[in-house]
Amino acid sequence: MNSDALQTPYFYISETGLDTDASMLKEALFENWGSNHLVGYSVKTNSLPWLLQYMKAQGFYAEIVSDTEYRLVKELGFTDSQMIYNGPIKDRAIFETILLENGYINLDSTEEPEWLEELSAAYPQQIFSVGLRVNCDIAALCPNEVLVEEEGGRFGYCYENGKLKEVMHRLSALPNVKVAGLHLHSSTQSRTVEVYAALASMAVRIAEEYSLDLSYVDMGGGYFGGREDKPDYRDYFPAICSKLREKFDPSHTTLIAEPGVSLISRATTFVTSVKDIKEIRGHSFLVTDGSRTNLNPLVTRHVYPHHLFYCDDPAGRPLVKSQWVTGFTCMEYDRLFEITDSPALRPGDKVIYDTAGGYTMCLNPLFIHYFPAVYVEHRDGSLFKARDPWDIKEFMQKNYTEERNSHE
Repeated sequence: MNSDALQTPYFYISETGLDTDASMLKEALFENWGSNHLVGYSVKTNSLPWLLQYMKAQGFYAEIVSDTEYRLVKELGFTDSQMIYNGPIKDRAIFETILLENGYINLDSTEEPEWLEELSAAYPQQIFSVGLRVNCDIAALCPNEVLVEEEGGRFGYCYENGKLKEVMHRLSALPNVKVAGLHLHSSTQSRTVEVYAALASMAVRIAEEYSLDLSYVDMGGGYFGGREDKPDYRDYFPAICSKLREKFDPSHTTLIAEPGVSLISRATTFVTSVKDIKEIRGHSFLVTDGSRTNLNPLVTRHVYPHHLFYCDDPAGRPLVKSQWVTGFTCMEYDRLFEITDSPALRPGDKVIYDTAGGYTMCLNPLFIHYFPAVYVEHRDGSLFKARDPWDIKEFMQKNYTEERNSHE
């Protein structure tokens, strides 16, 4: 299969690129914490089945946040003991199953302690080890950090107002339940090394304050990855582990990381073609067969790392002061970026978006066009189609009309 002959648009995953970041992560964890570490791949970031099987082959667990994700990873061979179940709304049956099979559960709601009380009573001979997601004031810990929301995070049990203490006290009354872990995932826009160091220090502080003997500390995800101008695992984990070692022994306490975007961004591109050029009142608009809906369906991004592929030598083409790359939709906001003082692009040229693996395929809406194809370039250079593009057959599945049903 020749990649030049592939019909755009499509996502393109380099297996070698995945190997690069998976190896970097493993090495950073081992060098700073030894062998007692665990990686839970964030399924929500990109749940492509081929990718999940790749992560399983790396020895990574599945970090899930829904019953749908649970069924998917079970279908792909993950056992209950190879799962980390997070999220604010959990399925009770799955919650109990994973606990009974010694998987990881990080509590994050008001109802989960009640479930645990009932489960504890039903299985008095079994020890249940659980984690608690911590909500702490990042703005106070790191005043220069850029938060995702002005009010701070909404997940976990709040440390400052005593809710974390309350749930610990409630669980301590259960003879066969142990608070074995703390989950410190916290979302920020700036994702600095300093904020992860501060979160690690918070784990130390909480463990000392409440005399916790922790089996694990889960630092969550949200790391940068695949960008030369930002920190990566080699920066984050020395800082994290330095703080954790003030309290925890790496031979006793497992360090858990839950990466998503940082593992897959570098390896994934989104390939589109220029289909038309429109000149309108002094502006040149390049209409492509990709869209912001493919790359940024929440319309929150304004920077799209990319590179261009010209069908022929661009040296002979006229220079154009301004060319706007736009998408295929009928929405005016579907404009991605401006190319300035560059050779004119023509139909057939390609606009290739870099670092396109995270929160793209999984968030693509079924808007005007359906899901694009996904191809994987194996280590030996061969191509594998990991997903066919969706057409009406896929769209119509599980959809019904009265007229169609009356003839069946």
